[in-house]
Amino acid sequence: MAQFRHHQFKLAGGHPALDFVNTVHDWTATKPHDYLREFADAIRFGETTGLLIRADVSRLRGRTPRLELKRLRKLRELLRRIFRLRLSGEMPSGTDLERLSADLFESARASRFVATPDRRSSQLSLRREVNAELAGDALLRLRIVEAGVGLLVSDAMLRVKSCPACGWFFLDLSKNRSRRWCSMDTCGAVAKSRRYYKKLKALSDR
Repeated sequence: MAQFRHHQFKLAGGHPALDFVNTVHDWTATKPHDYLREFADAIRFGETTGLLIRADVSRLRGRTPRLELKRLRKLRELLRRIFRLRLSGEMPSGTDLERLSADLFESARASRFVATPDRRSSQLSLRREVNAELAGDALLRLRIVEAGVGLLVSDAMLRVKSCPACGWFFLDLSKNRSRRWCSMDTCGAVAKSRRYYKKLKALSDR
C-alpha cells in the first residue's frame, strides 16, 4: 500500500463535510482503502481543508489519540449514511439522528462566540466557532460536525450528488446541475474511456 503512504487529499467535494466522507479511496470497493490510517493523517486533512489553522495543527501535532481517531471514522460513516439517505429522499434513522445530535451537543459545549472585523464595514461581527482549548483532541471532529450539520440543514443539500463510479460526494455547482462525476480527471475519464472502447468493440463486431 505504498502508494497511499503520503496521500495528498483531493478536495473534490466542494464542502469540508463531503471531503471528509471522501477520505476513503473508493466506497464501492469490497474493502475500501482508508486514507485516515493515523491521527496525523486526520490532522493533514484538517489543514488541507482549512478546518484547522496553523496554531491548531501545532497544538495537535504529535498527538496519537486512538479513541479520537476511532470517533472520527465513526462520524464519517454516520455522515455517509445520512447523506446517502437524504440523496434518495429518505429520512435517516432515529438512532443516527440521535448520534449526530449528541455530537452537535458536544460541539456546542466547546463553542464560543468570537468577534471579528467585518471587511465590508468598520464594525465587528460575531461568529460561533469550536474553541481549540475546550475541544482538545476532538477539535477536528467537532468542526466537521458543525460543517456537516450546517450542510444538512441548508439549501446546498439540494446540490449534493454521489459519484456513480466511486461513491464520493460532491456539490454540483454547474449552472444546469449536469455534473455527474466527482472528477473528470479520474472517474469521468475512466468512464469516457470505457464508453470509447465499448463503441470500438461494437463496431469491430459488426
